[in-house]
Amino acid sequence: MSQLQTAIDTLLRLLTGFGLAVASILTGLELWLRGVLQQFGVPHTLQTVLLLAVAALLVLGSLRLFGGIIRIAVILILVLVAIHIVMPVIQG
Repeated sequence: MSQLQTAIDTLLRLLTGFGLAVASILTGLELWLRGVLQQFGVPHTLQTVLLLAVAALLVLGSLRLFGGIIRIAVILILVLVAIHIVMPVIQG
């Protein structure tokens, strides 16, 4: 039984690491896109709409690309990134 538990723990750590890596990459992409949009003089509200569109495209792409539990993890991460994008607009 302990070998099975070790295997499960290792898999969960791997999935957690994968999720953190994906979240880090997506956050970097968001910050980069926001910086590029600011350089072009795009208003903050329009930046948020464009970033939400990109997040929606990433969700659709992950539905096609990944399967099973990884799909759920990636979609959850992307939803959290979308919430992160919207929060500054909601808070004013």
